[in-house]
Amino acid sequence: MLSWINPLRIFQAILSLATIGLTAYEIASLYDKWSYSNVVYYMLFNGCWTTGIAVPYLGLAPLRFPRFSHEIAIPLIELLTGGLWLSGWIALAAMIPSPGACNYSSCHALQALIVVGAVQWATFVVTNTFAIIDLKNSRRNAKNHRDDASPGMSTTDANANANANANANANANANANANANTTNTTADSAV
Repeated sequence: MLSWINPLRIFQAILSLATIGLTAYEIASLYDKWSYSNVVYYMLFNGCWTTGIAVPYLGLAPLRFPRFSHEIAIPLIELLTGGLWLSGWIALAAMIPSPGACNYSSCHALQALIVVGAVQWATFVVTNTFAIIDLKNSRRNAKNHRDDASPGMSTTDANANANANANANANANANANANANTTNTTADSAV
């Protein structure tokens, strides 16, 4: 695992908490005026999803719970979370007024929320890229290990061959032990 991934996960959690705070401010300040067609609530969901599920799983599963850290699940969760952030900040950016018409504090908070969402999406693009590279390398290495172990054989043939070799070695050891016992018995009876 790369040494900079865990600090980046912490940064992702901080950005998610900032998203939760900004969306809570937006919901509180714009509660009676008008809504953003639930885009603010969607960004709140993104913050909660990332803080509560994605970052803990992606950060802790490979280190503390390797049994639950599936090689395909990590890139899929990265891709899903990155897609959520991409759709959220783009939908929010399409709904707010132009910067010149943004003269009130909740509009500035929305602009900050868009920036936080875009940065969060960029962090997931980076980590997802390395997760996919790691997935490709692990699959390539697994294939190379199978090919090196039994060149020209299928996996089934290699397993059958390994079982036959193990049985042959066990039989050879049993025959050697039987011959040694016979020799010892013959030597004892001659004395």
